[in-house]
Amino acid sequence: MNRLLSEFLGTFFLTLTICVAAVYGKAGDYGPLAIGFVLVAMVYACGHISKAHFNPAVSLAFLIRGCYISVKEMFSFIGVQCLAAILAALLARGLYSDGVIVETTDLVFAPALVAEILFTFMLVWVIMNVATAKANHGNDFYGIAIGFTVAGAVYTVGIVSLAVLNPAVAIALVLVGKLSLSQIAIPIFGSLLGGLGAVLLFNLGHPTEGCSDDDESGCSPIK
Repeated sequence: MNRLLSEFLGTFFLTLTICVAAVYGKAGDYGPLAIGFVLVAMVYACGHISKAHFNPAVSLAFLIRGCYISVKEMFSFIGVQCLAAILAALLARGLYSDGVIVETTDLVFAPALVAEILFTFMLVWVIMNVATAKANHGNDFYGIAIGFTVAGAVYTVGIVSLAVLNPAVAIALVLVGKLSLSQIAIPIFGSLLGGLGAVLLFNLGHPTEGCSDDDESGCSPIK
């Protein structure tokens, strides 16, 4: 239950920040920084509980990585992530839209899909290295690395694909009108493909670093 609550809260505040700071423009030009800073804070707050996935693509990657999560837990994580994103979007729309007219972004299929694949690949690659690699076990920089990766992605390809990188956030963006339902498949499949590619490549390069109960291992089951 603690792990599910951790995933709910982290995804909720991340999504709420995306909707309020970026979609409704409350942070102005600093929307990407607001998103990155909140993600840094929530990763540090929740990382020791649930590994701070906040993203179905990341939960899938951890399952394939072979540590921290079971199949049943993965689906539970994904369920609460999507619920949290939906509730955050509804709250943002109800309390913080202030009559702002949100212009639905018309994504160009190929550039948007490639952007989602590439930058979710980068995000998951960073997470696998800072949160599961034995060489980085016990590091203090994992939250900053993850948060700054997302902020950088928003600055770089936000105008191309919205830099969603997260199927749960894609649902929220539909609810607040930033993404059309007809185009939701682009960030969902793009993020899943990017995350899958990153973890498979990571596992290929770390064939001996499987799930372990050893405290010195970077990858162990959640107790």
